[in-house]
Amino acid sequence: MARKDYLSYTARDFALDEDFQQWVLQPATRNVFWERWLQQHPEKEADIREARQLVQNIRFTPYQLSAGQKEALWDAICGGLEDEAPSAPKTRSNWWQLWKYAAAVLFGMLIAGGWWWWQTEHTPAILSAHTRLGEVKTLLLPDSSEVTLNANSRLLYAGTDGKPREVWLDGEAFFHVKHTRSNQKFIVHTYDNVNVEVLGTQFNVNSAGKEVVVVLQQGKILLHIEGHNTSLALQPGEMVRYSKQDGDFTKSSVNADQYVSWHTGRLTMEDYSLADAAAFMERVFGKTIIVQDTQLLKYKVSGSMPIVYNADTMLVQLEKVFRMKFNQKGDEVWIQKK
Repeated sequence: MARKDYLSYTARDFALDEDFQQWVLQPATRNVFWERWLQQHPEKEADIREARQLVQNIRFTPYQLSAGQKEALWDAICGGLEDEAPSAPKTRSNWWQLWKYAAAVLFGMLIAGGWWWWQTEHTPAILSAHTRLGEVKTLLLPDSSEVTLNANSRLLYAGTDGKPREVWLDGEAFFHVKHTRSNQKFIVHTYDNVNVEVLGTQFNVNSAGKEVVVVLQQGKILLHIEGHNTSLALQPGEMVRYSKQDGDFTKSSVNADQYVSWHTGRLTMEDYSLADAAAFMERVFGKTIIVQDTQLLKYKVSGSMPIVYNADTMLVQLEKVFRMKFNQKGDEVWIQKK
C-alpha cells in the first residue's frame, strides 16, 4: 500500500481514501498498517472515529451480477447518511455534500467486485462510472443522454420516472442531455454548492480544480448556487466561474469551443498559456509542472492540436507548441527556455 501523508488528513479525507474504506468495510481482514498507525498517532483518533462513522453509515447488501452489468448499472444505492457535523442542523447543501462520501465508497467497492442496492418504493435506475488518469469515457445514460467523462473523474446517475434525473459529478464532463416528453429535469450536482439544471442541451462542467467552471454550448441551463440563494440563466457561449474557496462567482461570454472541444479529442488553444498547459497535464495525467522562471507561465499560443491520452506524447507536442524544453523526471516536468 502506498504511504500517504495521513497526518494531514481530515475525517473527510480518510473517508474518501480507498485503503481506509477497505479497513472499515472488511473488519474480518486484519489490516496491520492501520492498527499500528492509529497506535502511533492517538491524536488522530477523533478524526478516525468520525471517518469510520461516515463510511459505516453507507449500508450495502451484496448482490451478484455479471461483469458487464456491474460496469453499466446499479440497481440502487444506500441512503440514510448522517450529517458530517452531528451537532449542526441538516440542510440540503450538507446532504448533497455527503453524497461525495457515498460515491467514493461505492466506486471503491465496485472495483473490488461488489454490488449493492437500496430498497425504495420506486427503485431508481443507477449508473456509476469513473476514469483513471489519462483516460476518457463516453457513456450512454439510461435516459439516452450522452456524457463524456474526462480523466480522473467520477459520476453517479439516478433516474426515476416522474422525478428529476440527477447526476453527481466529481471532475469534468461534457453533457448532451436528452429531452423527455414529460419535460423531466436533468440536474448536475458538483458537491461544491453549484447545481446545474437543464431540460435539453449541451454543456461542460469542470469541478476538478479550485473553481467550478460551467460553459454552455447549446440550449439553456440554470445554475443554482447554494449559500447565495442565487440562480443564473446561461445562454450559449456563456460561462460561470465559481470559487470553491470564497464562494465568489463571475459570468462572462466566451468561445465555448475552447472549453468543450476536449470531448471530441482536440485541444483548442485561444490565448492558451503555459500555465493552462500545466493545469491540463496535472488534471489529465497527474504531472506536476515546475517552472523556475514564472514569467514563462504567461507565454501564450493560439491554435489547436489533437489530444493523445499518453503523457509522453502530449509533453512532446506541448514542447513543440511552446518552443520550450521539457525535462521529465517521474511525475515532475521541468520547463525552461531552449
